[in-house]
Amino acid sequence: MLEYELYLSAESDEKEIDGYISLLETLKEKHDIDYRTIDLEKLPDDEKEELTESIRLISRKNAVGVVSKGGGALPISRNKNIGKIGILIQIEDDKPRNVYPHEVNKKRIDITSHLETMIGADDVSHVTDQESISEEDISHMISTFPELIEEGLKFMDTEVEISGGRIDAVFRSKSDEHLLIEIEIEARDNAIGQVQRFITYAEKYGIPRDRIRLGIVCAKISESRLNACIGAGVEVYTLSLEKRA
Repeated sequence: MLEYELYLSAESDEKEIDGYISLLETLKEKHDIDYRTIDLEKLPDDEKEELTESIRLISRKNAVGVVSKGGGALPISRNKNIGKIGILIQIEDDKPRNVYPHEVNKKRIDITSHLETMIGADDVSHVTDQESISEEDISHMISTFPELIEEGLKFMDTEVEISGGRIDAVFRSKSDEHLLIEIEIEARDNAIGQVQRFITYAEKYGIPRDRIRLGIVCAKISESRLNACIGAGVEVYTLSLEKRA
């Protein structure tokens, strides 16, 4: 059984904390996952030490960064004490399972993004943010080997800024169509809306709209979201391993 503990202090950002609690309430309502809030300043010193050690154990077990180093505050400060930011501990069967925020593969996973992923999941038991592959890794793979998507496809650019968003990768097909790609580890509910905003690329670069294709490259997508993409005319490509020997 999953549950959460949200640790707060007087120095925690009030608006952020309100946002966390709102998300935790939504998560509780949707997936029946309980949570409780704990005031760090009221914890006895020995319990603070236990919390710090628990976070360190999570760090070693999950291979995630938990010590602040200049890329944003993390649960443990540079002087090795428990930080004064909001800290979220995920607990499974009465044992600490994960901590937020943390860093993995040089990517920061904050409390908000984790809770939003949990809320959007059809099955929370399958949710993981400890990917051995990141969106940056996928971007590098498909830009280096565009034939993973389609034969004859040519890579054009990444991180293309447009009105209302940014396109993760742009390709050109053999028939001179422009394929605009959104990259996600697991396609989420807002993926279709995000991709549909890419159509402003046609206006910016003077390309006929019928020469624009919209797509998502991901490692995983639920059947319901896949059907939604089909209905919206958004192409979907999933990365998978094929046994060859």
